[in-house]
Amino acid sequence: MFSTYSINDVAANEEVDHTEEEFSSKVEADVQSIIYLAYQEHEAVIRHNVTSAMKQREEELAKLWNIRSSLSSLAQIKAARDEELRALLDQIVTNEDSSDDDEDEDKEDPF
Repeated sequence: MFSTYSINDVAANEEVDHTEEEFSSKVEADVQSIIYLAYQEHEAVIRHNVTSAMKQREEELAKLWNIRSSLSSLAQIKAARDEELRALLDQIVTNEDSSDDDEDEDKEDPF
């Protein structure tokens, strides 16, 4: 009535119709696909991290450049103020010298 098959019969049929090979090659292809996708994901993460680090470094350099520019402009402002102070001091000294000369002239010539 019913046919019975042994394990050997089933194994023999798989060998003849290559069912086991097809299954293992499909599994192997799936594993390779998973490995490739994991590799791509890892590369994307690395690329993102590198890009983020580059942007952060660029921002830090921009801040440093702004600080450097500010310091040089502060130095220029200080130099300009120093020059103005020197000019004012020279003017004060010149005015004092001329007022001393006027006093000397007044003492020499009372009329």
